[in-house]
Amino acid sequence: MAERVRIMSLTARIPLLMQRVTFRAILCMIISAFCFAFVEMVGQYLVQGISLYQVVWGRYGIHILFMLVVLGPRYKSTLYKSNRLSLQILRSLTMVAMPVCALLATQYMRPDDMWSIYWTSPLVMLALASFILHEPVGLTRWIAGGIGFIAMLLVLRPDQGVISPAILLSFGVGVAISLHLMFSRILRDDHPITSLFHTALWVFVVMSFFVPVVWQMPSLRNMVGLVMIGIVGLVTLYFLARAGELAPIPVVAGFAYTEAIARLLINIVFFGVMPSKSAVLGTLIIVVLTGYMLFHELRQPEPAPETEPDAAPELVPATNNR
Repeated sequence: MAERVRIMSLTARIPLLMQRVTFRAILCMIISAFCFAFVEMVGQYLVQGISLYQVVWGRYGIHILFMLVVLGPRYKSTLYKSNRLSLQILRSLTMVAMPVCALLATQYMRPDDMWSIYWTSPLVMLALASFILHEPVGLTRWIAGGIGFIAMLLVLRPDQGVISPAILLSFGVGVAISLHLMFSRILRDDHPITSLFHTALWVFVVMSFFVPVVWQMPSLRNMVGLVMIGIVGLVTLYFLARAGELAPIPVVAGFAYTEAIARLLINIVFFGVMPSKSAVLGTLIIVVLTGYMLFHELRQPEPAPETEPDAAPELVPATNNR
């Protein structure tokens, strides 16, 4: 009976937590991290034999098509109208830099070596927040970021191949996603749907110049993978942007490491790939770190209220039964 009362008490607190901006921002970052892991795994297993440039072009093409067909009738000009178009374009170009740097880096090092360097990105996020946005970070978040990075090294186990000039390209992948989050924070007064549309539009435009050179006819398997990546990628970028729009970057940056948890679960459940002991240890460290940082952040005062562009939009029209 006492256990039942305790569970009911915890359940009753969930609506109260959802009212807290900090909790919603952290939840958005965790959802985006899990979606990033899904996109990466789908790309690895379903989209093979075609250039990464074509994959990125197809992904964002599906992203734009979905927004025009599903969201366009509801949001109309809100899709594209922005008072800071130059910043929206600059923000979008970080999503061009990210795959290009990744593609070039993996020509000289193993993907796991490249991703090992990429995971400096939460630390880069903290640095950008501190030195450019002047948001307070604090020692606890720096230490948590460092521990999370070490845990990711245990998960990915880089070898000597990581010591290469291509390390700068790998670091560039992390810088690109960090800048994307920073620009999301700066552009938080724009409607979230506007930012989501411009992110895809300008990546698609830039990649359209490269695709004719590398074009290969995709198989049915590739097409299924691209559609999945396009839709889940849209959701990923939406929640990543919302995390930066709702709360200061130092609050959410460290929760990007939860992608390791998603990678482990997806590999086991969907692909039957069992993790190494090192990967399990690294993931367990991130689980404990996530729990501690959630407790730490929810003890902090709520960030000052900020003007938001309407209520958070739905990713599907209100008439959709889902």
